[in-house]
Amino acid sequence: MNTKQKILFTCAIALLLLVGSTAVALAVSGAVSTTDNLGFVDTNPPLPYTDQACLNGKGVNCNNYLDKRDVWLSGLPVAASLGSGTYFFAVLVPGGQGGNDNPNDGTPKNLSDDFDAYTDRMFSVDGTGAITNLGTHNFDSTNNKLQLFPYANTTNPGGVYIMAVCSLANGYPVTPSTCKYDAFKIQEGEVIIKGLPPTITKDSKGTYKNIFAWTITKDVDNTLVKQVGGSVTFNYTIKVTHDGGTISDVKVVGTITVLNPNVDNITGADVTDALSDGTVCTVAGGSNATLGPGDNDFTYECDLNALPQVELDNTATVTWPEQFLDNGALLDAGSADFTFKSISFTENPIDECVDVSDSYAGVLGKVCVGDDNPKTFTYSRIIPVPQFNCQSYDNTATFTTNDTGATGSASQTVKVCGPVKTGALTMGFWQNNNGQGIIKAGASTAGVCNSGTWLRQYAPFQDLSATATCAQVATYVTNVIKAANASGASMNKMLKAQMLATALDVYFSDPALGGKKINAPAPIGGVAIDLTKICKNIGGGCTIFEDVRSAFDNQMSMTVSQMLAYAASQSNAGGSSWYGQVKATQELAKDAFDAINNEKVFAP
Repeated sequence: MNTKQKILFTCAIALLLLVGSTAVALAVSGAVSTTDNLGFVDTNPPLPYTDQACLNGKGVNCNNYLDKRDVWLSGLPVAASLGSGTYFFAVLVPGGQGGNDNPNDGTPKNLSDDFDAYTDRMFSVDGTGAITNLGTHNFDSTNNKLQLFPYANTTNPGGVYIMAVCSLANGYPVTPSTCKYDAFKIQEGEVIIKGLPPTITKDSKGTYKNIFAWTITKDVDNTLVKQVGGSVTFNYTIKVTHDGGTISDVKVVGTITVLNPNVDNITGADVTDALSDGTVCTVAGGSNATLGPGDNDFTYECDLNALPQVELDNTATVTWPEQFLDNGALLDAGSADFTFKSISFTENPIDECVDVSDSYAGVLGKVCVGDDNPKTFTYSRIIPVPQFNCQSYDNTATFTTNDTGATGSASQTVKVCGPVKTGALTMGFWQNNNGQGIIKAGASTAGVCNSGTWLRQYAPFQDLSATATCAQVATYVTNVIKAANASGASMNKMLKAQMLATALDVYFSDPALGGKKINAPAPIGGVAIDLTKICKNIGGGCTIFEDVRSAFDNQMSMTVSQMLAYAASQSNAGGSSWYGQVKATQELAKDAFDAINNEKVFAP
């Protein structure tokens, strides 16, 4: 500003102060003035103070400033200061210090009430001239100065403002003529106060589910045991196996923090997030957001199809439009971003453990990923052998996963078989009175015993008279059984006797033949016999078994009637030559019929 400009400006200020000056002086004692405050650090937004804050000198009586925030109310020395009391201040457009345009809030030329009420601009002064701040404006207690900012821009073409100081001794509103005024100017080409741009940071965490699938198997060392008496021990093996897991729900999650360093809100901000592979993330509340002063947190989530095979980075961005903040500062449009490098992914294992149990053995234990794979459990079960026929026993092993409750099971059924309950009787029975009585009481046709006729269909018994009475058949049976002998080069006689007893069992157990004369549950001729397991030592408890298939056409099994027919086919009439006189084969056939007669045979 040149000398001529300074003179004109000073004159203008003096002229403005003349309006109502006599009334003001009478109402408010002391003086008011503006000043700068070098060294004070303003935080909203930070102001780079320099020695040029006051453009026409320093300290009290400055009336030409670089920036609107440079203007402070001075406490002044005691001799010139305001008198003790409570006051408020307002910044006005020139011409607003009287009439309808006055310092009270809501008047047309009041520039302060755009931002706050008069109560936010209140202060008191004591007898020493010290100011006590009763409002919300910046106050420098060390230098006894109160900042006028914020206030709106003046409409005065010369950039002139008026500071009004009014006493509240008589309440509010005040009479403008009772206030005191001081004029000041902001340099031409006024400096626009800039709002501070926000900054952005974030964290980032990768997560994924790994769902494990489990399978279970159950084995047993034997599924079928045929035994006479006693008990059987079964040894079970259970194996629980898991796969390598199935990856799902791969995502990156975290929190984006946008710092607004201003004391006022920033509006219309957009917060976005993206991964370095191009994946666009979802930011909760990130569209057209309002950023309050301080930290503003936004949660986000990025969904992926699979675990990344290369390093993955995560960049968050905040953008905002140009805007004036509530304090009058201008925030330029802009953006800021932050990149989180090399995201690490944490596994969330699902169903990594299972509980294993068994229907017989009970709880077997817990198995988890990291244990032996497969994990093996073993146990034994002792089962008594039934006296007759078979009994099945089911055992089921089951796993249940700890997280989803998925289950799986595996079963094994073992069968324990005692001999078949045939109701067959030994050759000793048919030789004694009971057996002989059944034969003798048998039916006859034209005087010929039917049982004799039936027996003669088999070659070994064709030495029985074709006209034999039932008494003669009984005698024939007695003689054959008495002659039974296993010594010598052959076993024909013993084989013949055992086969005869079996034939009588078949005949007298079948209602269609000789009637149901013995206590057999069903016709014995139809009972199938396992020819691979025939008791060899019946008198010794049946602990030794043999395979007799070679004596019966190498068949795995035959019905009793089929066995009779086949054995008969290997004999001459009368049974004196059998199986080519091979004693070992004769013995196999004999043992088979002996086992049938003693109910020591098994079902196939």
